[in-house]
Amino acid sequence: MGWRSRSFLLLAGVGGTSALFYLVNFRLASLLDLLGIIDPKGGALAVYPYLFFPLFALYGLAVAIVFRKRSGPTFVGLIVGFAILFRVTLLASPPVLSSDLYRYIWDGRVQIAGINPYLYPPAAEELAPLRDEDIFPHINRQEAPTIYPPGAQMLFALIATAVPDSVTALKAIMVLFDIGTILLILRLLKKAGIRSDRVLLYAWSPLAIFEVAGSGHLEALMLPVVLLALLARKNEKSVLAGIALGVATLIKLYPAVLFPAVYKRRDRMFPLAFGATILLGYLPYLYGAQGRVLGFLPAYVGPWEDFNVGLRHFLTLALAPFTASPRPVAMLLLTALLGAVAIYVMRQRHTEAFLWYGYVMVSAYLLLLPTSFHPWYVVWILPFLCFYPSWGWLYLSGAIALSYLKYVQGSPAVPLTIRLLEFLPLYVLLAIEAVRHRHPEAGPGKTVTLMMEKSQ
Repeated sequence: MGWRSRSFLLLAGVGGTSALFYLVNFRLASLLDLLGIIDPKGGALAVYPYLFFPLFALYGLAVAIVFRKRSGPTFVGLIVGFAILFRVTLLASPPVLSSDLYRYIWDGRVQIAGINPYLYPPAAEELAPLRDEDIFPHINRQEAPTIYPPGAQMLFALIATAVPDSVTALKAIMVLFDIGTILLILRLLKKAGIRSDRVLLYAWSPLAIFEVAGSGHLEALMLPVVLLALLARKNEKSVLAGIALGVATLIKLYPAVLFPAVYKRRDRMFPLAFGATILLGYLPYLYGAQGRVLGFLPAYVGPWEDFNVGLRHFLTLALAPFTASPRPVAMLLLTALLGAVAIYVMRQRHTEAFLWYGYVMVSAYLLLLPTSFHPWYVVWILPFLCFYPSWGWLYLSGAIALSYLKYVQGSPAVPLTIRLLEFLPLYVLLAIEAVRHRHPEAGPGKTVTLMMEKSQ
């Protein structure tokens, strides 16, 4: 199907219109303010719903175009080309949605100064000589130690050495890694015998684009390594798969939940490589920091960190009349359920269905475990949707942006109405998909029958 086809031209039109939105990005605030549509007190963040949801509608139209007909290499080239353009247009924009990027730069700066990043929070007097006017004032939780694990810290140090104190340069590195994610998805799609144009589900997702190219979140560095682990598993390279999953876990911790999916029964090399990688990653930081190497992580599970929690929030409300400690009880029950899912996955004999079980583990983690449910947490399920499309998770990848309204409205917590809009349709759609899905032996791309077409 060539470039003159109606579908190709329509997709190009959708891509071009989307590119204009990304090019204007948060500068749209001045126009909306002039028209009286937004409150200027909300700042640039107030424009985000007016930017994100039209882009998400265009994304949905692009998905419909791609799923409607089988396409060829010209479509894939168009998809990847626009995906890169979308990301590049956001490089010069300041981080509006999150300030995490400044902590990354700070942690790198601390290490370049020869100081263990787990020893002191940014506000500590010991780090006073490192403060400046460009990075330090923007750091969130200046009194708290870093939460990022050793793999992330090593990357922060490398980036700080190469391009110190540059927000734009750091975002550019994140975009390069994100392009690597797109290329690895294409490679896995080819290996799995699935149409390459499915990469659009990740490559054009406004959620991935804003959270990576716009905010520079750490998922950009973690996802390519996760995909390398899956590709190594596909190629029966156990040691490489274990090392890659270990590195991904050292960057963001939660990729560890993929262990049951990537593990092959009676394979001793994979767990050994995984465990050794984790140990070697922590060793350099254990010296001097000792017990403080966990940083802010132990405090992160406290009730004060709850943000936009879904299932656990509703379960806590349901348990409140029956126990004096509904939150801990809900956390215990859901953690046990996640453990049960992990055991179920590890006991399966369909070893070639590891991509499906990876999707299951990521879905279970996002549904059951998070203490906070920030929008960028959803990004890491998007690559799996290229293999197992899901209306539920696609819906949430758009609806999760509603949680930013908390900051625009100045609410102490995400309102219940927003949580219901985010999560209730997700649960309903996932329940329908669970009832109608085929056995994983059907292969990637054939499992969810609610999409517009099957892969093969």
